[in-house]
This record gives sequence, structure tokens and C-alpha cells, in this order.
Amino acid sequence: MQFKLDLTVQVLVAFCFCPSHGFHHKLPRNINEKPTTVVGGVTVIDTPLVRAAQVYARQYSDDFLYNHVMRTWLFGVLFINNNATLQNTTDLEVHALGALLHDLGLGGLSLNASFITENRRFEVDSGFAATDFVKDQVEDADESSDWEAQRLQLLWDSIVLSSEPKFSLYKEATVQTVTYGVLIDLSNSSGAEYNISSADYNGVVADFPYLNFLSGVNQTLVELATRKPNSTYDSWQQAFGDAFVPHYSAFGYRFLDIFNPPA
Repeated sequence: MQFKLDLTVQVLVAFCFCPSHGFHHKLPRNINEKPTTVVGGVTVIDTPLVRAAQVYARQYSDDFLYNHVMRTWLFGVLFINNNATLQNTTDLEVHALGALLHDLGLGGLSLNASFITENRRFEVDSGFAATDFVKDQVEDADESSDWEAQRLQLLWDSIVLSSEPKFSLYKEATVQTVTYGVLIDLSNSSGAEYNISSADYNGVVADFPYLNFLSGVNQTLVELATRKPNSTYDSWQQAFGDAFVPHYSAFGYRFLDIFNPPA
């Protein structure tokens, strides 16, 4: 069954051009001085945690979704590279993890992953799954000192707000750049308006093609509205339930209904 994301994409991309007045927190000293590697033609941070996150994302993602989170990461890095302010204010490891793990709550749905809950929005499931993953990884590696509460909160925020540009683009630079990666990927526009060269953009897409991205995401969101309807009411995901899920109804659960109770 084919569904279209055109309207959702247009709405999300529109917010990409709003001015940012985000909080620019001071990065811990030397936090971005880490090894690098090249993925999809893009030079990226290369730490054991980032490599483990790629494996974790692959474990809970269909091909179309895994390619999406990889493009989100790489497009975000390219966007950072063309902005001096973002280069000085973005925590590159948190950005990588936020991009790679932001859709765990969707990918884990069909697999009945242990981090999937009945009523929380999928972004919240993703945020907690990601921070739990990091805490487990750094505890095993005895690197917990690098991941104090503020950094974990930054990761959680970057994931939970990644589909809400009305909010995230006014947050810290690391949170913003995860959202920008999502927006660039959804725009499917060659990257020119984001100061990304066509060669860089095409290099990312060549290594991580879109495949059945639109239909795959649509079907996943319909499954979300079917299996976790309470988590979708009064959110942008509600539209998928309204349009495609029989007997789905958000009536009585909307913010509107608080001020207009049933007679």
C-alpha cells in the first residue's frame, strides 16, 4: 500500500528556514578531539561508541530506515562543516549518536524491542533507548566520566525533539544539527540550499540510497498508529491514524477537547 509524505515533508522543511536563537552551551575542553574516519565520502568522528551505535541502529532498522539515519548523520556533519558557529558549539559525538539512534522507537516497533512502550511517543522511546545504550556502553568501557548527566540530557533532547523543528531549532547547537540532518534528508533536494555541494550530497546518497523510504516510513507510521494509538493522539503522527487506520479516533484525547468537552 502506497501512501504519500509530501505534506509532512513540506511542513517540516518549511521550519528549516526559521532563524535560530538557540542556547550555545560551552563544550567541554577537547571534547571533539577524537579520531576520524570517512563514511559516505564524509569525514566523521570515529569512537568506539559511535561505531557501536551504528551496529545498534542496524540491529533495529530495516534497510530504508538505517539508510535514513546514516544520511541524517552525514548530512548533519556536512551542514556543521559549512557553519563556523556550529563547528565551535556542536558536540560531534552526541550529534552522531542522536542522528544514528533517533528512530529506534520506530525501527524497534515491528521487532517488539524491549524499549518499546505502550503509551510513550516513539521519539521518547528512542531517547530513553539511546541514553540507556550509552550508559551500558560507557560503564563496560569505564568511560562514564565522559558522559555526565548534562551530556546524556543533550543526547535525549536531540532525539526527542528531532521531529519537532518548531522547538529543536531554538535549542543547543547539537540538538539543532540532528534536526537539520533530518530536514535535509526529508527535503531530497540535492543539498544546495544548505550549502552542501552536489558532489558531497550525491556521495552520501550513493552509499546510503533512499530505497523505499517514503512508503516504508508511511507503513511504519500506520503501524505505530495501529499498535500505539494513545502515543499518536494530538501529534503530527495522528494524521496517519486518521487517514489510514480503521476506527482510529483521537476524540477526547486532544488538547482541544480539554476546552471543548463532550456535551
